[in-house]
Parts: sequence; C-alpha cells; structure tokens
Amino acid sequence: MAKTVCISEETIIAMLGELPESTLMDISSKMLVESDTSPLTAEENASYREALKEHERGEVLSWHDVQQAPLRRPT
Repeated sequence: MAKTVCISEETIIAMLGELPESTLMDISSKMLVESDTSPLTAEENASYREALKEHERGEVLSWHDVQQAPLRRPT
C-alpha cells in the first residue's frame, strides 16, 4: 500500500523544476489525461476544433515559455 505524505507546494514545484523536459511532459500527460469515453459535448468539440486551428496557425507556446511564465494561483 502506498504511503501518504504531505509536501508543500513550493517543494513540489522545486522538485519538478529539476526534472528533464521529457520527464515533465510524461508526468503532465499522465496527470492531465482523464479516462473519459463519453462523446464530446458540442462545446468541447468546438473548443477542440479551435485548438487545432490555433496549432495550425502556429499559435502555440514553447516549453521554455511555459517554464518562464509566472505561476498563477486561483483566486
């Protein structure tokens, strides 16, 4: 059984900051991808199509830009 520990947000960010980009991408994809087999809603489908268009236009962020962006905390 896995042990549960409490770690501060700052410590987690510092630990992630030391990892290579490929590892961060792997972790991100595993954390952000949900297992949802239901069909996309009309809103989700429209958002997905718009994201594909943005990508085709080159409206993307590099990993470097994401790393340099200030961390925004929810209000």
